[in-house]
Amino acid sequence: MTVYVLGIGSNINAEYQCRQMIAALELRFGKVSVSELVTTKAVGLEAPDYINAVVCFESDMSAEALQQWCKRLEGQLGRDREQRLCAADIDLLLTVDCSDALAVEKLIHQVKEPWFRPLVTELLNRNR
Repeated sequence: MTVYVLGIGSNINAEYQCRQMIAALELRFGKVSVSELVTTKAVGLEAPDYINAVVCFESDMSAEALQQWCKRLEGQLGRDREQRLCAADIDLLLTVDCSDALAVEKLIHQVKEPWFRPLVTELLNRNR
């Protein structure tokens, strides 16, 4: 089993949409750990603030299949990539072997979005 860490976010009816993403992940993957929901400014465009979170779960699904599943879920929740507003954004941040604490700390620094890093740290430390 692989531990997957996903970043989720929305800036259209954001809290509701994030809860919808979490519910869909729980339905598909079972036990899902969820960070706190945080508000962040839109980066690189004029748009409403986002609500973001990080989720973590185990699955035997390949990373490629998971990424495809996430993009289908975004579409089901109303994601339109031509718009500045974002109904649902789900990105694979990390695949982790949580038994190696040093590797986890190194992996966290690979997360591109700085607002996700403290959420990833908190979530992975909670799940050890």
